[in-house]
Amino acid sequence: MKEFNQRHTAEGRASHRPLILSQRTTAPGHGTPILFQEACLGLTGNQERIVLRRYFEQFSPDSAHWVEYVHSIPVADLVNWIMRHGQLHIECSDNTAPAHKESH
Repeated sequence: MKEFNQRHTAEGRASHRPLILSQRTTAPGHGTPILFQEACLGLTGNQERIVLRRYFEQFSPDSAHWVEYVHSIPVADLVNWIMRHGQLHIECSDNTAPAHKESH
């Protein structure tokens, strides 16, 4: 398999551990290649970009083939997108009520 630690940051260091979103290994049967898939979410070393990596590998005693898809976006862009499109939920302490005013 491709070296695990080199896959998780754009700089190739394991200083920022990724969040593994999914990981699956399939062994269809005797004499067929093992299939490995992984998706993880992490940050670049400078913490300016969020990186989604999707890794696929087909392994057999005779050969191994892998491909990795790397998607990234600036952290600020993703935060702005979440604030515009995400579902908002407001929580506050018991002593104060949220200030909600509707203007018509």
